[in-house]
Amino acid sequence: MTPCGRAAALVLALALGASCSRSQPETHAGHATTTSAHEGHVTAPEGYAPVTLEPGAAKTVGLTTTRVEEREFLRHLRTTGLVGVDETRTAHVHSKVRGWVDGIRVSFIGQRVTAGQPLCGIYSQEVYAAEIEFLSLLARERTDSLPRGEFADQERRAREELVAAARRRLALWDVPKGEIERLETSREPRRTFPLLAPRDGTVVAKQVLDGMFVDPSGELYTISDLSRVWLLADVYESDVAAIRIGQTARLDVEGHGGPLEAKVAFIPPTIDEATRTLKVRFELANDKRLLRPGAFATVTMDLPLGRGLAVPESAVIRTGTRSIVFVVHEGTHVVPREVKLGPLVDHFYRIDEGLSTDDVVATGAQFLLDSETRLRAAAGGGGGHAGH
Repeated sequence: MTPCGRAAALVLALALGASCSRSQPETHAGHATTTSAHEGHVTAPEGYAPVTLEPGAAKTVGLTTTRVEEREFLRHLRTTGLVGVDETRTAHVHSKVRGWVDGIRVSFIGQRVTAGQPLCGIYSQEVYAAEIEFLSLLARERTDSLPRGEFADQERRAREELVAAARRRLALWDVPKGEIERLETSREPRRTFPLLAPRDGTVVAKQVLDGMFVDPSGELYTISDLSRVWLLADVYESDVAAIRIGQTARLDVEGHGGPLEAKVAFIPPTIDEATRTLKVRFELANDKRLLRPGAFATVTMDLPLGRGLAVPESAVIRTGTRSIVFVVHEGTHVVPREVKLGPLVDHFYRIDEGLSTDDVVATGAQFLLDSETRLRAAAGGGGGHAGH
């Protein structure tokens, strides 16, 4: 302890000692000259005891106080986020067969495509063999003449089912419907078939190269409709309880040129274990394509935490397991009080339990009061009613 601290502690001890020496006989005699009327119904926390200062000693020991008042708690949240594609408007393009890329039609990221547009050609031995088999079945169906009768009808239906099955197999491998119709008309198999874009959009990722071997596990293109994008903001788990769908936030996206306003569209059910954050989603219209996936953003929003009693942060002693404030009556009577804390906002705690409106709490000299109230309790003077 510094020399000033020791001096203040000495002054407090002398002030308390003088008060106690005079007040004890009066207390036993049934008088309450050293106990506030407010204290008679309050029990000090275990390990603490009320104390009484000499008149005029509060200023000497640096005791300052403030009145407990009700106020609105509003936390100003500032965090970061990233612009990303709208996953509901995004398609990942794979080849459904093993083969080789033979001819690139869409060759760079950022190219706009429409649904059904050829992206690249795929040569697959399986597809080529299936096309030849399909043509063979078609030829047999048209050239074979079967006599009429029950057996002949069954045979004809069986061949029609084989042709239909061969057609479905080609379709399941993403051979375009137009290519199957061309096969039926021209009876000419092609070495490659085109892989088509499944939706309108912009190519945002491309891994395909001409001549590359591909299989169903490899992604060739990612196509997304960028007329609408998502912004995912990181919110720490301590703030999650105050986030609500529909709350408005200000978004400053790098390179956009001006702030945006958007509402919280989705709150995911899980927290990222590595970062301890939640990815809160905002959905943004992007008709002019000025918001680009991957852009960095700053997100600010006000989180309403409700209305409640407020005390300054300096009024609270945190012991690790308990939170203690010192309620001051008539400027001299100090009663320790255990409280339940709510959130800390702008250096004020919300008090969820333990205080009432117009209570007066100490905001200075708490550590001296903490030491003395503990010593009084250890000496047998605390833990019961503050007035006794």
